[in-house]
Amino acid sequence: MTQNNASYDLRDYLINDSGVSINIFVSKEPDTPIECVTLYNYSDSDPDPKFRIDYPSIQVRSRAKTYETAYNNALTIFNKLVGIGQFEKNTTKYTGIFAKTSIFDIGIIENDNFVCGFNLRLIVEPSDDGQHRQ
Repeated sequence: MTQNNASYDLRDYLINDSGVSINIFVSKEPDTPIECVTLYNYSDSDPDPKFRIDYPSIQVRSRAKTYETAYNNALTIFNKLVGIGQFEKNTTKYTGIFAKTSIFDIGIIENDNFVCGFNLRLIVEPSDDGQHRQ
């Protein structure tokens, strides 16, 4: 039911609307740059077609050379997204973004890079297209 890929919408929101200057990728963490954030879609809640509402989930992973940088980049994204008010991106209305977890350590990966992450639950519905729920 989700109108757009939520990870792409959130990336666009973070870069274009909230002024985040961290390198943000979707679905595939690149080899470079080392310091980056990657957004991954996953699903753990059924959509509600009767009310045209979907509940996508996003995992946010932050990678950097130092733990402090990885954690602080994750915290920046967390603070920009969690609890923000309603907004629209492309053809989707985001009515809620909630933290499913606090920031957690994923560990040290190849080349001694540090990774932190957290999970989000979103509530989305189509923008007002004349077929919206009453």
